[in-house]
Amino acid sequence: MAKPKGPQGVQNRHIYNRASYLYQSATYLASQDTSQTVHDATNSSSASQEHSASKPNSIGQTALQNMSRQMISSMRAVTLKAQIRQSPGLKQTMCKFCDTLLIEGKTCTSTVENASKGGRKPWADVLVIRCKTCSNVKRYPVSAPRQKRRSLRNPEQNETLKDSSTQDEAQETSSTI
Repeated sequence: MAKPKGPQGVQNRHIYNRASYLYQSATYLASQDTSQTVHDATNSSSASQEHSASKPNSIGQTALQNMSRQMISSMRAVTLKAQIRQSPGLKQTMCKFCDTLLIEGKTCTSTVENASKGGRKPWADVLVIRCKTCSNVKRYPVSAPRQKRRSLRNPEQNETLKDSSTQDEAQETSSTI
């Protein structure tokens, strides 16, 4: 007798863990504020050095943003190589042009636009997210529900299409005989 198979776990769990770690570390680095660490260092120094501390603050912030972008780029490369599908919510938090983590007010701005005549159609609202790093725009419909993938839309319709295609094939073979 063969052994009964155990419960199936997630395949490639280590890749999911790696992608999750990279995203969490990118989020941590992007949300860090270097002004606090520079401010603590300047309290112990003289007043003349406080004026020169503003430049390293911007350099430190840029370095943290660049490290965050590198981690997002690595996460994207790992998931693409392993053919892992990222969730739409996760993809909406990243700029696909420059790999910046989109944080409202810090790295991006968001507005709601309605291009209909006079803004009368409430279903035409579009959320516009503009990346401050590369100035590219992402647009998402606000009130419209997201359409399901084709395989998940109508399973009954997919079955009827398969049945009709097999019937068509049977008719073609019987007509040629």
